[in-house]
Amino acid sequence: MDKLPVKERILNTADRLFYEQGYRATGINQIIKEAEVAKASFYQYFPSKEELCREYLEQRSLTANARQESFLNIGDTPADRICNLFGNIRHNARTNNFNGCPFLNISAEINAHESILRQAVKQHKSRLIKLIKNKLADYPDQDTLAEMIYVIYEGANIAVKNYRDLWPVERAEKLTRELMTRKTI
Repeated sequence: MDKLPVKERILNTADRLFYEQGYRATGINQIIKEAEVAKASFYQYFPSKEELCREYLEQRSLTANARQESFLNIGDTPADRICNLFGNIRHNARTNNFNGCPFLNISAEINAHESILRQAVKQHKSRLIKLIKNKLADYPDQDTLAEMIYVIYEGANIAVKNYRDLWPVERAEKLTRELMTRKTI
C-alpha cells in the first residue's frame, strides 16, 4: 500500500498526537519521526507548530460541525433537536475514551488570548452557537437562549472528561429541555 501524501501524513500524525498527548507535550521532531517525513518537508507545509495546529483545528472543525448538524437535524420539536446535540458528547466520549473536546483541550493549553489557535477555537465554537440558534427560530430572545444552551453543552463536555462518565450529559440534557419549556428566559 502506498503511503499517504506528506502533508496528509503530517496532519494525521498531528491529529493523533495533539489529541492523545496534548499540544504542548507534542514536539515537531516527534511529529516528523512518526509521520516519516523529512524536516524540510514538514517546514514546506507548516512554517511552525502553531500553524500546523491551526490547520488541525480547521480540519477537526469541519468534521465536528457536520456531525453536530446531523444531531441537530433529528427530532420532531426544537427541544428534541437541541437535546439530540448531547448525543454528540456521548458519541465522542465513547469513541475517544473520554479524552474530551479537542478544541477545549487545545484552548486549555494556550495562554495567548489573541493567538491564531484561540481564534480557531472561538470560530469553531461560534459556529456551534449559530447552529443552535438556527434551531430556535420560534423562541423569543433566541440569541440568549442559544448562548445558555451552549454554556450547558460545554459544561457537560468538560464534566464528561473530568468524571469519565456520562451522567453530566444526562443532567445537561434534562436542564436544557426544562429551559426550553419555559416561556421566558
